[in-house]
Amino acid sequence: MLKSILIFPKFDNITKIESIREKYDSLYTNIRPHITLVFPFESALNEKDILENIKKTLANTKEFSASFQQVSGDFKNGYVWLEAGEGREDFIQMHDLLYQNELFKPYQRKDIPYIPHITVGQSLSQSEATWLAKDIGKNIGEFNTIINKVSVERILDNNNSEEIAQIDLKTISLSNNMDGLN
Repeated sequence: MLKSILIFPKFDNITKIESIREKYDSLYTNIRPHITLVFPFESALNEKDILENIKKTLANTKEFSASFQQVSGDFKNGYVWLEAGEGREDFIQMHDLLYQNELFKPYQRKDIPYIPHITVGQSLSQSEATWLAKDIGKNIGEFNTIINKVSVERILDNNNSEEIAQIDLKTISLSNNMDGLN
């Protein structure tokens, strides 16, 4: 089963993102707004070992502030997203650290640049994506948060996301909903 490493940010005004995603993001019902750190991967290691690898890799990573307000995307391929402003370098550092780990290195997407973002539209035509970016860019506002947890998810056969663990960046202590991992 595929897994990925990501961040589920918490915003006071998240309903604005959700209302856009509901109309324009084909994965709206499968996964809540997120920033991907490690793209979906398959591993022979058990989940406890994967989590321990993440904890070791991010051991010196502390919580940080992040903001999202710039609308951008890959319009040619039908994607629209909110790009990270504040916190951008922190996301990039976490992404790079995780891909330096031998467990995750084979899954790094070197064919695309890593841009920390929250997808708000996908599976659109190029013209729809271009229009959407211009439309929401007029009054999207700003989304601010503190990034203090990294999540691990399983991607189920129906493409739903099942969060299996959270790693707290304050203490790098592991909390999860998997029996017997601690």
